[in-house]
Amino acid sequence: MKKDDFSTQELDNLEKSNHRYFQVDLLKAVMIFLVIFDHTVPWALKDYMGVALWERISIPVFLVIMGFNMGLSFKQTGETSLKKLYSWNYFKKKFWRYIFPFFVLYLLSTFIGLAINGFDLDALNQYQYRFDFAHLFIGILPFYGPGNWFLPVVFWSILIVPLLYKGFSGKLKWRIITLTLCYIVELSVHLAILFILIPNVASYPEFMFYFRFTYTTPLFLLSAIGLGLWFSKNHNIFAKKNIFIWILFPLSLVYLIAFQFFDFFFGFEFGDYHLLVFPYSAFLVLIALKLIPKKVNNNNLFIKGIRIISKSTYHILLTQILYFAIAISIWGDHYGASIFGIDIGYDPLVVFLYLLINWVICIPIGAIWWYGETRVREYRRLRKILKSNNKKKRI
Repeated sequence: MKKDDFSTQELDNLEKSNHRYFQVDLLKAVMIFLVIFDHTVPWALKDYMGVALWERISIPVFLVIMGFNMGLSFKQTGETSLKKLYSWNYFKKKFWRYIFPFFVLYLLSTFIGLAINGFDLDALNQYQYRFDFAHLFIGILPFYGPGNWFLPVVFWSILIVPLLYKGFSGKLKWRIITLTLCYIVELSVHLAILFILIPNVASYPEFMFYFRFTYTTPLFLLSAIGLGLWFSKNHNIFAKKNIFIWILFPLSLVYLIAFQFFDFFFGFEFGDYHLLVFPYSAFLVLIALKLIPKKVNNNNLFIKGIRIISKSTYHILLTQILYFAIAISIWGDHYGASIFGIDIGYDPLVVFLYLLINWVICIPIGAIWWYGETRVREYRRLRKILKSNNKKKRI
């Protein structure tokens, strides 16, 4: 067998041996389509589409899946000590999975932003009234595009989730305490913004400066990740330990209906991603895990496409951030109502065509980016293994 043949075959075997949930792959693929939908369709149309019940679930579902996947990953290693959970190998994997692609995007988007703005540093920050220079250190790009706020959440999660898993890896009592603490911390952050931050800021820009540092941490979204970690232990929707979700789900559903159609809210909520809406999305994830088969025919082209999109959702998110940042810089907006600088109104057909264009551009480019990056990295790793084996044979 030739060296190159060995590498290609081993790569294929690695992918086939990876124990994945097809339900999760399908959910992630659908949700990334909805993220692009959210950044394409104007709110003037979305307000009449009941999006809180089906489209705005994309980020909550991603958060639940984040906790679920991280829980399964730690469970596979069998490690429960903080020293092992925060291992060098863990951080190395997260660096190549999330941090390195962000650096690539940072350099590329900054150069494109400078080029579009005539290399004017002052004009580069498109949302200068909302983001200060300090925000760059948490992952907010100077050439900002919608969805960028979620990147710091991912980065902070790398540091926080192993600690959470430590609590969820213990006995049932500790799991209950940990999940309860997730809710308490998240609610406390909302209340702190309401009663401490708002009364002590003098202007909206100052409020947004501090609010963004809070909003872009998992602390603001902790209950969704906690639910994912909880269900990584047992995702059977009918399990006795999951009975609480049958209580939270209808309450969450009623809240979302009241929020969507009657503009109801209690007053402490900031945005529509919070502990009152997450049980609804978590319940949908459990339904998918129950009804959709885990194992499917991997030779089916549709299934292969779903798996590739699922694995590349992060790179697709990065791609659409840059794509929409360019649209904002050139046309002043990223929604369909003003595409190409022309006021096209809110014609659903035109907006839908614009959505198709965005899907066709962002999904394949992000998938190709992930695929090329992964292949190069795995190929180099396997070549290193082969080289090491050859040395041992000569010895």
